[in-house]
Order: sequence, then C-alpha cells, then structure tokens
Amino acid sequence: MLRNALLRTGHALARHPTWQHPKLAASSICLQHSRQLATAQPEARATNEAKISSDFARSDPFQRASIAQSNTSHRQNDNSEIHGGVLEQSIRDFLQKTRQRPRAGLKSDELVVKCPQCSPGKSRRLAYSAHLNTTSGSFVCTNCFEQGTWEKYQELAQRRNFQNTIPKSRTTDPPPFEFAEDTLEQLRSNLVEHEEIFAALTGHEKGQLRLHPKLLTQYGVGLGFLDASVSEIPNVQALTNGSDHAVPCLVFPRTAFRTNSFIDTFDTAASHTQPQQKGSLRTTKQNQTKSISSIITDTHHESSSHNSEPAMFEASFQYRTVQLKVVAWNTAELEMYVPVDEAQPGLFGFHIAGPDSSDIILTSHELDAIAAFQETGIPAVSLPKGPYQLPLDAMRALERFERIYVWLDDDHQGAEAAKLISRKLGVDRCLIVRTKSGDPQGPRSASIALARGYNLVDILEQSQPVQHDKVLDFGALREAVKFEVTNPDLIRGVESKDLPGWNAIYKGLRPGELTILSGPTGCGKTTVISQMSLDFCKSGVSTLWGSFEIPNVRLATRMMSQFAKRDISSNPSEIDYWSRKFEQLPMYFLKFHGSTQPETVLETMRHAVYAYDVKHIIIDNLQFMMSMQAKGMDKYDAQDAAIATFRRFATEENVHITVVAHLRKDQPAADVDINSIFGSAKVTQEADNVVILQRYGGSESKVRCINVLKNRFDGTLGKVYISYDNDTMAFKEIPQPRKRKSVKIIKTSGRLSMADRLLAETEAANAEESIDS
Repeated sequence: MLRNALLRTGHALARHPTWQHPKLAASSICLQHSRQLATAQPEARATNEAKISSDFARSDPFQRASIAQSNTSHRQNDNSEIHGGVLEQSIRDFLQKTRQRPRAGLKSDELVVKCPQCSPGKSRRLAYSAHLNTTSGSFVCTNCFEQGTWEKYQELAQRRNFQNTIPKSRTTDPPPFEFAEDTLEQLRSNLVEHEEIFAALTGHEKGQLRLHPKLLTQYGVGLGFLDASVSEIPNVQALTNGSDHAVPCLVFPRTAFRTNSFIDTFDTAASHTQPQQKGSLRTTKQNQTKSISSIITDTHHESSSHNSEPAMFEASFQYRTVQLKVVAWNTAELEMYVPVDEAQPGLFGFHIAGPDSSDIILTSHELDAIAAFQETGIPAVSLPKGPYQLPLDAMRALERFERIYVWLDDDHQGAEAAKLISRKLGVDRCLIVRTKSGDPQGPRSASIALARGYNLVDILEQSQPVQHDKVLDFGALREAVKFEVTNPDLIRGVESKDLPGWNAIYKGLRPGELTILSGPTGCGKTTVISQMSLDFCKSGVSTLWGSFEIPNVRLATRMMSQFAKRDISSNPSEIDYWSRKFEQLPMYFLKFHGSTQPETVLETMRHAVYAYDVKHIIIDNLQFMMSMQAKGMDKYDAQDAAIATFRRFATEENVHITVVAHLRKDQPAADVDINSIFGSAKVTQEADNVVILQRYGGSESKVRCINVLKNRFDGTLGKVYISYDNDTMAFKEIPQPRKRKSVKIIKTSGRLSMADRLLAETEAANAEESIDS
C-alpha cells in the first residue's frame, strides 16, 4: 500500500531494493500462517497446521507461543462464528462472576484480564497480564506465557488459589485510572506558553529540534512542573502549576483503545455496585467524547492544506490516555510515571497509526518518533520502557503491521537492541535504520538528525534487514570491521560510573561474553557484583539476577541501600521513596535458591531475554546452583557442562553472563592465580574474562584488589583497588596502597664483625627509606 502511493508520486523510496526482497515483500511468518489458516476451509486447516508446525519448529522458539495461539484462535473461530453470541455472553458472565475489571487491550477485540495461572499473590497492577481474544476466546499471558482456549481459562480459574483472589464483597476491582481532559489540555497549553522550551522544540535555529507545533499537539505532548524531591506524583493536577522549587518537565502521553462493548458493560454494572472513588480523575461523559482521537480529527482538518505535514487518517476509533511519562527538561535523572500502578498497556503515538496503516516506525524516544513521522509520513511510536526494551504488551500492538522500521539510537547499545527487537518482531518484516549511515560523527537519533538538517527520508531509504545469524560474507562484516578499527572507543561495552579505573582495564560490559568472578570466601564477591550490576542497570542494561546463595529479599535490600548510597534500614521513612525509584530500573530476579538443574535455569533465562530484553545475567554462585547434583569426579563434569551451556547461551542470545565461582579450598590466599578456581581447566578456558577479588592487607582490612587475569577482548590485564564504605554499603575506588616494609631487629649475644655491621646498617637504612616513602 505504501509502495503504491510512493510509486504514484515518483518517490525514490519506492525503488529501494528491500521492496523487491522476496521475504520483505510479504509479511512475517506469523502473519502468513494466520492468513493461511483464516482463508482455509475448516477441513483443510488440520493439514495446513501440520505443515506449518514443521516450519516454526525450526524458527525462534519464542515465536511458537504466538503461532500456537494463532492456530488455536482460528480453530476456535469456527465455533465462535456460529456461536459468537454464546461465547461473548459466557465471557461476560464469567468475568462478572469473578468480579474482574477488564481493561481494553492494544487490539480492538482484546481484553486484559487476570491470569488464572500467575495472578494469585500478586498486586492488582501485576495480576492483569492475560490477553483474552473476545472473538475466539483464546488467551495468552505475557508474564508466565500460559495460553489456551476459553475452556482452559475457566478450568484454571476454578483452582482455589485463584478463587481466593476474588473480592469477597459485592464490589468489583476498581476501574482503571482515567485522566480529566481539561487537565491534559492545560498541560498542552503550558508547553505553548513556555517560550524557551517551545522554541527549543519547534524553532529552526542552531540547536533547536524543528518539530512542527501541530504534531506536538497531535501526539499530545505537554509541559508540567514537578518538585524533584517528591517520590511520586500525588495527582495530575499537581503537574499543571508547580511550586517555586519545581522544575519544568515534558509530559508524554501513552494512549490505547478507549473501550469496547465488554468495558462499557462492566462500567455500567460497576456504577450500580460501588460509588466512584473520592478525588478520582475519571472524566465525565461529556469529557470522554473529547478524547485524544477528537484532537487528531480537529488537527487533521486544520492542517490538511499544509504541505509540510504528513496526512492523517480520519479517526474512526476512540482512544484514551492511559499513562503519562514525565521527564525533566534539564536533567535525565528525573523520570516518573502517572499512574505508577494499575496502568493499562499503551504506547506513545499509538493513536497516530490508523486502522489501514501497514507500516510503522519504532524509536527509542518520544521526540524521535515525532521527528520521524513529521519527515517520512509513516506513523511512529516509541519504546515504552527505556530505549532498549520492548515489552510483550507492546509486541502485541505491533502484530498487525507488515513492515516495521526499527529506528533506535545509533550507538553500540542501540545497534544490539535493534537486532534483538527485530528478531522478536520477526526479521522478515523489520528493517533497521542507522541514523549515522556509517559516519562516526553523524547524528545519533532521528530528532538530532532533524535538528542538524539531515534528510530523514534519505536515512530511511538506507535501512537494511537483519542478516541471518549463521551465514555471513565479508560484505556484511566490512562496515563493522571499518567501524571497529576507526572507532575503538565506541565499540567498548557499557562502562562503570562507580569504578572508572575498571573501565581502563576491562573496557566495559560487552554482550556475548562470559565472565568468571572468583575469590576467597567472605571477601565480598556478592557485594561487588551487586554494586556493578546496579551501576550497569542504571545505564539502561536490563539485568537478571540469579542468587542461589542469598535470598532475593536480602539481596534486594542490599542493592537498594547501594542505590540510595545510604543504609535504608536506618531510615525507614525513606523506604517507599527509594522503592519507587528502584522499581523503575530494568532489574529482575530469578526465583531459585540452592541446587537447581541448569536446564531449568536456562529455560527461565531464555524467557527473560525474550520477555524483558535482558542483556546481563548474574549467576551467584555456580557451586550452590550445582550442589548435590553429582559426586566425586562427576561433579567436575557436571560443572563443565553447565559452563559450556552458559557459554553457548551468551553467544547465541548476545547477552553478558557473569558467573560467580569459588576458589579451591586447598589454595592459599596469597598464591591465587587463574588456575585456583574450583573445577577443571575448562571453566577458565570457556570464559572470555577471568576476575579474582582478593583481600589486601590483614583479615580486618576493608581494602580489596580486583585482579583481571584474562581479557579476551584486547588482552589488557591489571588490578584495581577498592575500599568498602560502611555508610554507602558499597566499594569505592582508591589509589594503589603502598606497602610498608617491616624492620626486623636481631639481638646477638656477641660482637659483630665489621662486614656484618656494615650489612646491618645498610639494610636498616633501606628499610627506613621505604617507610618514609
């Protein structure tokens, strides 16, 4: 559809070679399978499904859940087409019986309901994780991956643990959070009235972004004022008028479908069973009709004659704002969300893509999405959780598009994230956009490129599909080799902000590598790796912690203290504040403790990489995970097999894995080297990096030495000295301590010869000089 329009206008993008690519000319494998099943006769679907199952069995294993659900969905369609009214009534009655308050999904025929498998024991915000198709009755949970038919959902919901989650009173769960339209309008007005910030966004001078004012309105961007000392935003009204200490913040709305017949019914039923909560921000019936979709329609009519703006579709769906992202204008440290809990899934710019849109652009940041849409005319949305993460909820919203341009930050992290996201969405329908186009000094993102006067359409034309993982020629490597040689600093991994000396030796945290961290018992291995993982996590590296020795609660308590740079147990009043801050980090924990089969751990790791875009995995520690699984010499073989499995996983999934391992018990602490790690030589041979943490000084010393004994990246070896700070519960880097030589005094009963006396005086003088220095 887009290509035909471009051909009619003679646009160069229509002649892009990727339009002729046999795989890119069609949609992804999932869409092909769905269409085959949809068009086939019922008696032929079994044959088609048998053929299709052999195809996707060889593809990415995480596509199987989506395709299997699609197969189940189409089998249910035969029944729902005939008994559609019966199915809808069954769903309606059951959800009312279990007193759920379903949310509208990111598809027009989808509800977000409680997962019958994993919701027990969770808060209301996390319990609503199952996506239920109201046409077929099939469901899938984006948290635990449970899926099946409507009958299976009902069967799982009959279990006692789920029944215990049903409210005992006659009220249902409270409705989702809603925003008053006049408040959102005030935020948009604030942006226009703030001359400095509005000029920085819309002006055409050097350093200004050149965004069109009406596009800011179409996307719903506003300006609020927030006190940086608050832990969370009490209400949206507090953003409209800030105090004297408030800082200006850009407000980016995330939108989703407003409602459907199910939601309307539940809202009506709930209004008879429970009063509206006092102080809630739910809109009136009059305000509900003037939602973001009406703003789109108004601005469309106003700007239809403006040649520089992309054409907008005629809004036929009702959308609503489900969450606000608040980011400080002058600092990247302040970022909050309203509401924090119970948010319905949504995307920034979701309402821009019309029902007939087949192409979409996915960017890292909100302003990049506006810039891309403004210059290319292709609807653009931004990632909802940081610049490198694509949650499963957002994936479902992108399923209907045939071509997706993945336009993330053009740096090392952004390039790796673009490949991962493209594989999740389907490489057959994804094109990766490089803003720099091979120029090291080029712009990093779409908004910066627009500000510098680059032609974004030309950049889009140079987009390329993801290369196959297993087949490469030098043509595919040529640019990467050139970039690595000419930009050695840019290919380094994510650097540590707490330990700058560590960066000079280790060269940052790089994906696709395996690190072994070892050291004597009690020297602080867990403290060091928790601090460093937190450091990387604050830089946007999604992290998965597998603590098999220390319970997760104790580990999280320590990490929160390191995050706050103070012992939070001595300041109970600050726990809620730092909990809110910590919760915004992309940090996840494995729910294992003690001996666990490596296959089970590996399966969970694979799920985390797919669902949460995890890039750093910590296993603490190897011996606790493998304990009691083998005896004698067999335990070495089992450990070698586990290390080989982690090594292969790091390469295939392009993640960094840090494994904490013990030293051999018969090894003196003073003589520790690369051969001192427990197990066979395979442990250190498989590893890309080997790091040993040692005490420096006596047993009571707080000084530690981080000794890099193997570095496959560039061979740099060395030591970094750190000292433990009781106040922050973390280590800080210190200069290398100077050793003081002790003077040994020997008493003799007789007189010394002249030669012995001269030798003793010389040794004493040398010892004094060493002490003075």
